[in-house]
Amino acid sequence: MSDLRPELQSVLAQLRGRIRRYVFLEGAALILAVLGSLFWLSLAVDHAWFQISRLELPRWFRAGFDVVVVGLVAFLLLSWIGLRLLRSYRTRALALVLERRFPELDDRLVTAVELAESGFSDQGKLTIAMAGRTIDDAVKATRQLDLASVFDRRPLQRAVIAAVVAVASIGGLAVASNSTLRTWKDSFVDLNAEYWRRETGLIIRVIAQPGDIIREFNNQSYKHARGADLTLQIDVEEGRKAPERVQLKYRLANGRGQGTVLCSRVGDNTFRHSLAALLDDVEFYVYGGDFVNRVPYRVQIVEPPQLEQVELSCFYPSYTRMRNPESTAEKPLRDLVPVRGTQVELPNETEFLLKATCNKPLTHVRMQFGSYELTFAASEEGEARLVHRSEEDEVLENRRIPPEEFGKWISEDGTQVSVPFVMTSYETDAARLRADSLMTEVGKPFVLAPDSSLRIYLEDLDGILTAEPSRLQIGGIVDESPVVETSLRGIGTSITRKASIPVLGRLVDDYGLATAQFEYQVDETGVTSVRPFENSLTPHRDGSTRREFELKRSAGEVFERFEVLPLDLSLGQKLVLSVVATDEDNLNGPHRSRGERYAFKVVSNEELQSVLYQRELNLRAQFERVITETKQTQQDLILHRSRLDAKKRLLADKEETEAADKAKRIREIELAVTACAERSLHAVRKNANETASVELSFRDIREELVNNGLHTPQTLERIDDRIVKPLGLINTTDFPVVDEALGVFRLTNERGNDATEAIDNSVEMLRGMISRMERILAEMEKLKEFQKAVEELKLILEQQRELLERTKKERKKKLLLESLQ
Repeated sequence: MSDLRPELQSVLAQLRGRIRRYVFLEGAALILAVLGSLFWLSLAVDHAWFQISRLELPRWFRAGFDVVVVGLVAFLLLSWIGLRLLRSYRTRALALVLERRFPELDDRLVTAVELAESGFSDQGKLTIAMAGRTIDDAVKATRQLDLASVFDRRPLQRAVIAAVVAVASIGGLAVASNSTLRTWKDSFVDLNAEYWRRETGLIIRVIAQPGDIIREFNNQSYKHARGADLTLQIDVEEGRKAPERVQLKYRLANGRGQGTVLCSRVGDNTFRHSLAALLDDVEFYVYGGDFVNRVPYRVQIVEPPQLEQVELSCFYPSYTRMRNPESTAEKPLRDLVPVRGTQVELPNETEFLLKATCNKPLTHVRMQFGSYELTFAASEEGEARLVHRSEEDEVLENRRIPPEEFGKWISEDGTQVSVPFVMTSYETDAARLRADSLMTEVGKPFVLAPDSSLRIYLEDLDGILTAEPSRLQIGGIVDESPVVETSLRGIGTSITRKASIPVLGRLVDDYGLATAQFEYQVDETGVTSVRPFENSLTPHRDGSTRREFELKRSAGEVFERFEVLPLDLSLGQKLVLSVVATDEDNLNGPHRSRGERYAFKVVSNEELQSVLYQRELNLRAQFERVITETKQTQQDLILHRSRLDAKKRLLADKEETEAADKAKRIREIELAVTACAERSLHAVRKNANETASVELSFRDIREELVNNGLHTPQTLERIDDRIVKPLGLINTTDFPVVDEALGVFRLTNERGNDATEAIDNSVEMLRGMISRMERILAEMEKLKEFQKAVEELKLILEQQRELLERTKKERKKKLLLESLQ
């Protein structure tokens, strides 16, 4: 090549440079066209995806696309420019290109190049001359060549046009919609997660219950209580366009279901939707206008906080004598009262710790009781407040509780709650003083009114609030007044001056009786006095007070007696007597109860005997009526005994002509006998009750005679041995036997058997009983004669008294007349 003429070398070098420039321009234009096409392709794909899904392209897709583009450009640079520029262009090849393009060279350029490459100085002179001539001709010919015409410009033009179109279109886009170009840059260059400039922006929150509390998603995740309704609130961002509608597309975990729902519009910029009784995890997307969340919102279902166990750790008021069995004066122990269900009762004035065990660690607790609301946190970094509201919901008090106090209410693991209370009506000075002075191991107790309802709201570490509070009804057991049940025995409303009034009774108190005694009042003076029982109320051997006390002097005398004689009452005076008892309630008491008030009138012995005599007359008439009815029952049985004989004769009669009339008569007899059996049994039982009543009344008369000091040995002997005891035998022996005999009669008749023997037996039993009853009636008649004599004596004494009074008056009158004369 060194022997090639410089003119030819210059032409070939120019051709080589032009080739390289062509290659570079064409390659660069083609790469620009490809880049433009890829730009528009990426932009189209991004727009199409956004229109379909309202989402940005995944970052991995865009990053992958960028890698593909960079790789493709590198490959095109290497293949279309780099390798072609680095290619070696030989001189002979370049000469052939010119020879092919310019035929007028007539192979002289190629010959000159070949001669220069092979050398021709060792040839002959003719050869050298001819070679020189050829080279000169080639030089002359190349001076006239247009090297630009060697190239086909159409590919380059097409490439340049494509490149210009690509660049111009992108430039036009930049001018017409610079935001689109920025969006593409954010997407494919900066690889931003969100790059679309949306018109609509939505904020998704949860409305937690109770109280419609707005809760935010944490990294698009939220924990929700199992079984509770999930209410989503979707708000339009400020300054953004509100969509016409908002859709919620959700999918439940474990393939339990999915769906797409329209949210309800509750305002210009607010939408809501509720998923009822959510039991499984759920993830969802929100669509509204051009908005959709790129990452799904996830709701994780967790167990809500709840109370697993509640117990009340109590110190009872001292008057109740209630305590932990293992408690001592040196080491007092609280009594644990487990709460089963939602209700528990404690004595009023009980101080207790409400201890609750929860299933999860807590962060906050809110308690509502009465008009108070107590809120406290699990850690001392939080705060606690007691708010007191009026019925109109006006805040009367808002007291902050110091951390050193409420810090003891929740355990370190957050699962144990212990809050102090004292249940008191706060009415008396003693109750208020005690409640104000109490202090527990976890602070000063809060005053809780009896029969209050506690509503306890919990919040756990997951931020879950109890939708419905745990309710606890704590009833107050009021220390009732003692129950005094009394009755009189063997005494009436009329008494003598030396009467001894027997009082039966039973006294009962919730926690213990302090005192029990008689209370009496003479006439209507309004002044009452008390008298202790002979068998007074005393504590048990262990020192505890008695909750129950019976009025009795001894095992054989099951009543207390009130002696009237020490009062030295006059005839006509009135005595009101009752039993009173008090309990040991030193906070809201003591409570005092009075039994039934019994009113008595002091009468003379004769007047009282007259009253008793009248009662005896009434009892005799009643007993006489019983005997008459018993005889009627006996006669009824005898009558129907004869009817049974008539039935037997009819059955023995064999005449068929009177069969229908005979059957009718037999049926009538059977019905009459059945009615007789029922009637007799009912009559005898009625008479038995009346006879027992007569016996009891005579016993009362006997006791009233004794209690009023009117008895004599003869009187008691006559009543006991001749009336009361025989009546008792009739009631305990005769009537049961007769009742049994009549029962056999009824049963025999019902079975269709012959009841003749049963009737005969019943008639015989009645005959014997009637005989004994008539003897008792005769004794009553004798008693009647005795009492009649007493009444006559009383009348004589009364007449003597009246005569004596008239005599005194006549003497005074006579003496007055004599003094006047």
